[in-house]
Amino acid sequence: MIPVRITVTIGMRTLPIEKVSDIRIATALAKAGEDIAKRIGAVKCPEHQKTAKNVRIHFDAKGNADLQYDSCCEKLGKKINEALG
Repeated sequence: MIPVRITVTIGMRTLPIEKVSDIRIATALAKAGEDIAKRIGAVKCPEHQKTAKNVRIHFDAKGNADLQYDSCCEKLGKKINEALG
């Protein structure tokens, strides 16, 4: 599974998931991150045979997720979008 850096905004602060003291929140967001990591990690670029790098997910105070990653080319980005549906 590819590594995913997860951050969350709580109140006015942005914290890494490891610093979230409420275990219920931390567990739910970590689970979402694992699910995304599995889905993205299974996708390889049809041209370069590479996967996404530097995967980051940020959850805002309302629970909305912002996914960012580095890809080798646009083809990988399209494949990832298809995998995430």
